[in-house]
Amino acid sequence: FPKAINSEAINSIHNDATKFRLNLNKNEICGVYAEKQYFLTNLLSVSKTFYDFVTSKIILDICKKYLGNEFRLKALRYYETYGQHNMQWHTDNKTDRGFEHIPGIIFIFYISDVEDGQFQYIEGSHLWSGKKAYSNYSNEFIQKNYKEKIKDFKFPKGSLIIYNTYGIHRAKSVSTKNFVRKSVFFQVDSEIENSEPIIL
Repeated sequence: FPKAINSEAINSIHNDATKFRLNLNKNEICGVYAEKQYFLTNLLSVSKTFYDFVTSKIILDICKKYLGNEFRLKALRYYETYGQHNMQWHTDNKTDRGFEHIPGIIFIFYISDVEDGQFQYIEGSHLWSGKKAYSNYSNEFIQKNYKEKIKDFKFPKGSLIIYNTYGIHRAKSVSTKNFVRKSVFFQVDSEIENSEPIIL
């Protein structure tokens, strides 16, 4: 959904997520730098705008129509992906125990315009990936077998992507060193006993 979220809301979430970044000797919630990415997993605790969006009627209605009456927020993060980051093709229906048959949906929205390093999805992969019972796929495998099914999502800031957790996807790698792609991710699953730690 191109430009689904207005610029005011996007700017508010971005400002909340990057206000403290990495702090030493301060009692503030801040993010983490991991190789070629920056993450803030506690976005609910610093951004009322994000909280209002995640708990909005439209998000809850989408989850209920797709997953039924029982579902929970499993994971969330604001993240910045930098140049030369290499993301493997994968699915998101996994736990710390490995692959699991857990229905779920992912919401991603762009905090910046995305013309490169875009989200990529293998069309129809949610229909068959569960039969393979593993979550990670090599680029060679995808290029050989599903090259024609790769869908690119180059969209402006505020665009929203919703997809099935069984779908095979990645962020396209970018070789430019000074590249930055800013996004927000959250996952909702039908399995309600397990999630990442969530701070409100």
